[in-house]
Amino acid sequence: MTHTPDSPAPHPLPPLPRPVTGVFVRNVLQTACPGYLALVWLDAEPLRTGADFAFVDDLPATCPHPDEPLPEEYRRALETGVREGLEIRGRGRSPYATRIVFRDAAWSWVDSNPRSFEIAGRRAAVEIVDCLREDREPRQAGRNARIDRPIPPMPHTRTRG
Repeated sequence: MTHTPDSPAPHPLPPLPRPVTGVFVRNVLQTACPGYLALVWLDAEPLRTGADFAFVDDLPATCPHPDEPLPEEYRRALETGVREGLEIRGRGRSPYATRIVFRDAAWSWVDSNPRSFEIAGRRAAVEIVDCLREDREPRQAGRNARIDRPIPPMPHTRTRG
């Protein structure tokens, strides 16, 4: 939703009713070139700053490994996808003020591209809103998701012990 100086300021959005943590999106389509591969893990939290949306990158330094960080255009595409997905679910404006924390990702130099991460972001937004509407915890979401299986652990997060 675009706000111009001549239009009245939009009403502030209510914060996300509760955190939705452990969202996993599997966006895999490798039947054509280019492929579409994006595996993402993220959390959604209430945002109480007066803004509609915030995106925080909390990827581990080893994602996928230290000498090959996730390309910046993939991060931006994921952010765009989540924002647009929330706006679609809210009919032009997100239904809630939401802070997205990007936790981890898996990708490929051959089969990943910005579009695959944008699609993953939109599917993450749908899963977040559905979790709230259905009062449930996240389950696998996205193309080729396996909703009957548990969410896989984040690949680049190491447990300290």
